[in-house]
Amino acid sequence: MRRHVTPVLLGIVSGLLGGLMGVGGGIVLVPLLVHGVRMGQHEAQGTSLAFVIATALVAVLPYYGNERLDLALAAALTAGAVPGVMLGSRLAARTPARTLRIAFGVFILAIAIRILVAPPLGEGAAGPWPLVWNVAAGLGVGALAGLLGVGGGTILVPLLVLGQGVDQHTAQGISLLMIVPVGIVGVWSYAREGRLPSDRLPALLLGGAAGGLLGALLAHRTDAPTLSRLFALFLIAVAAQMIFRRPRATVPHSAASTGGSA
Repeated sequence: MRRHVTPVLLGIVSGLLGGLMGVGGGIVLVPLLVHGVRMGQHEAQGTSLAFVIATALVAVLPYYGNERLDLALAAALTAGAVPGVMLGSRLAARTPARTLRIAFGVFILAIAIRILVAPPLGEGAAGPWPLVWNVAAGLGVGALAGLLGVGGGTILVPLLVLGQGVDQHTAQGISLLMIVPVGIVGVWSYAREGRLPSDRLPALLLGGAAGGLLGALLAHRTDAPTLSRLFALFLIAVAAQMIFRRPRATVPHSAASTGGSA
């Protein structure tokens, strides 16, 4: 019973935060899978990409209903993100699990610091970027998503808000919309490498869909700056574990097969 309940709860928590902040939830789910259910780093990242598809599909609906989507901008970003996630997934398959774990920890630590020290939303934004720049930005976000097994929203949302002056809710809606094709391509890439365990996936998707919808609804009724800073503190704690945790004597399969600890 616990084997099914735990993934549902992990899915709800990750989906709730993902829908609330427009990031899909993978940045929360990966460390929870690695530490909570002892899943290997590569498998956790493949599972995360499948998870963010379900979360984003459900969470994007309230943003669409509240007219918080820029479809043209989302299309330009997606045009770059799809080949980017294929590149990132290939790099991940050739990277030791311990290296991925540390890279993931450094990545979320940087995001946490960005949240804590960022200026007020929109301050200093340069305005809309040319089409080619947005395609290039999508390529970079997609590559990072494929490499680290996340939707990419943690980079995309601040990029849109601080770089182009897009309002927070619209940026989150665009992020969730772009996560869907990015996740699909990423899952296909990880599945080809045999890095997509299916035993816990249905329960995770069920919890993620429920949590993602709730988070998206709360996003329109929440003091975003306060929640963002609390989330940043949580990310710092997770990053410290991912970076500094010592390897254990018994390691998950992906760690053993790649020469590192997950």
